[in-house]
Amino acid sequence: MEEEVLFLAYRPILFKYLRMLYIPEIDFGDFKQEGELALLEILRRYDPQKGNLSGYVKKSLYYALLRIREKLRGVEFNLELEEEDVAYGISEEENTKFIDFSKLSKREKQIIILIFYSRYSEREIAKYLGISRSSVKVYKRRALKKLKN
Repeated sequence: MEEEVLFLAYRPILFKYLRMLYIPEIDFGDFKQEGELALLEILRRYDPQKGNLSGYVKKSLYYALLRIREKLRGVEFNLELEEEDVAYGISEEENTKFIDFSKLSKREKQIIILIFYSRYSEREIAKYLGISRSSVKVYKRRALKKLKN
């Protein structure tokens, strides 16, 4: 009974975080359902001896929703590129050519991978990398020109 009351009390915070963290690439219904399950689990795990319930729920729920969002997207946001990461694609047997990224700078590689493989928008990339949207366009244009040659 107490768990249900707490769930209803913290549901508005859940919806606040759902609206804040939602991205169109995922199904909102799935995101909401996973969020509700996460909230229930967080309430079950709470230990009153470890501190304030409200702070615990807010922080735990926020990070749980971030993990859920990434799981639903099925994509990991990883920009670390190794020097060996110069070719991407599928084998020639499947009629797909490999793309040789060795001609590109590290920033150009990041932007091309984020745009075409991870499907991030130019605006999202600019925000993440801390550069302007026009800079993203310039890097993209320059990289595509190098790849065509």
